[in-house]
Order: sequence, then C-alpha cells, then structure tokens
Amino acid sequence: MLVCLACRARTERGRELHTLSRAGDELVCDNAPCGRRYPIVDGIPLVAADPAAHREKWGAELDGDAASPGEPEALAEHLSIYLDAHWGDRAAPVAELGMAAAARKLAERAAAPVERAVELGCGPGRGLWELARGAREVVGVDAQLAALRRARQILDGEPLDYGRRVVGRHYLPARIAPPERATNVTLVCADAMDPPLVPQSYDRVVALNLLDAVVWPLQILSVADGLCAPGGEILLASPYAWQSGIVADEHRFGGADPAAELRRRLVEGDGLDARYTVEDDCDVPWTLRRDARSSVAYRVHWLRARKSR
Repeated sequence: MLVCLACRARTERGRELHTLSRAGDELVCDNAPCGRRYPIVDGIPLVAADPAAHREKWGAELDGDAASPGEPEALAEHLSIYLDAHWGDRAAPVAELGMAAAARKLAERAAAPVERAVELGCGPGRGLWELARGAREVVGVDAQLAALRRARQILDGEPLDYGRRVVGRHYLPARIAPPERATNVTLVCADAMDPPLVPQSYDRVVALNLLDAVVWPLQILSVADGLCAPGGEILLASPYAWQSGIVADEHRFGGADPAAELRRRLVEGDGLDARYTVEDDCDVPWTLRRDARSSVAYRVHWLRARKSR
C-alpha cells in the first residue's frame, strides 16, 4: 500500500495518511480534495513530489547498450557497475559478484521469515531477490527508474542484456540469466529519504550502501526507524565513503568512527522512535568493477539491530 506524499499530516488525531489507488496508468490519491496523480511507468509507480522533474533527473535511458555522449554515458557506466555488482554471478561472461558477502547475509535472514520487508535504495534488485525468500511481501524503493526497470525484468524471470564497460566508452555485450521469479516483490520509484510507505509496517528494513550516498545520511536512519515495526529489524551497510559532492561535512556523522556512532544512536535511540538491540555487527567486503582494468574494493560496515517493542 502506497500513500500520497501531499496528504501526509500530523494532527490532534495523530498521523493522517491517504492511500493511492490505481486508475489506468496512474495512481490517484483517495483523498478527494487532493486527487493528486502519480504516473506508472512500465508497471512501476513513480511517486515523487514532482514526478516530471524526478523523471527528467533520474529517468534517462539508453538507445541500446552502447554509451553515448552526455548523461546517457554516465548511466551506461552506472548500470554496468551495479548490474555486475548485483548479478555478476548470473551473467555471461561471468563477473565478480561484488555484493556476494552482503547477499549471503541477506540470504541468512530467510531462516527467520517475516510478513513484510522493504529495501531502500534497492538498485537493480539482488537484495530484493534475497529478501523475497524470507518474506511474504517485499517492497523495493529506488530513485533511478532505469535501475528499477532492469530489476523488474530480472525479478520477472526474463534475461537481461546490458553493456559491460571495458574501457572509456567501449562496452561489450553481457547477459544476465535470471534466477527463479520473485513474484512477491513490488517496485516503487521514489526518494528513499521520503518514501510513500506506511510507517511501522515492515518487519525487516534494509538500506545497503545508502548512508554515504545521500545528502542527509541520518535521514535514512530516521526513515528506516520510522518504517520498522515494533520488534522488527533493520539491516544497514555502509563503507562511510563520504564524498564532498554528495555529503557535506556538517552532515557526516561519527568523525573518525561512524560505525561506533551508528551503534550508539541505535542502542540509545538517539533521535529515533525506539531503542535497538544490535544482533549482528561486522565488516564485509564489497567490490565495484568499473571497467576491465579497475575496480574499487570496500570494507563495508554491516549492522543488524532489533527494535524494542
């Protein structure tokens, strides 16, 4: 269930939300005085404060798999990097599965199944596929429509052809052979810092490598906390690879030890709705292949914590 971004409010009656219903190729707010409309693109709802501006910023696509000048080239590189990182083990030619350790961590949670799970910043979907094996319903939220289109194709069990970057603007064809279909996954194109989701309705909330990829990292923590049901768990991962073009100095947390600060905020409930008990806290490797001659290896802080009831 998705809610209208324009109609959320806190009143003397508490939190007020209005749901969205499908009407053709749109979602429409059920609150008649609002009637806000959000487009559905290739089966994926685009729920943003300004859908047209969001699509212009994030929805650029490619003509085929070859890179072309301007923004599409950046998109081609981005897709090459993250499709390999998420699905390299199922691609031909095979590439390193950059998030292999994180995928195993998510797969382990299938042993403790839940009703609903959500991943913020889901990208092309490997995390969603792992989550789908341990949840009745899974929602994936990402701002980039191009990544979600490819996630939808793979999760629907269809092969995906893409360009794998060799060097510069040179790409070679690669194909992802999908795993079995994940029929319980819903994709939503939206801002992970302001998702159109019902608070406290997810038993498992995941945000992998997102804290250092947004303008306000602690907003992601606040969103994850807000979505997590009492007794539920949040799973966070980050290398804390702050970049000045993304995260200003004043928005970075923890100084020389962001991992310790993240633990403290969760355990003490600092700025959150509840306190958390940390159940898993370790470092895992994560590799991003950029082209045939370069890759970036991260040591990612992995943390799983249980929300108090």
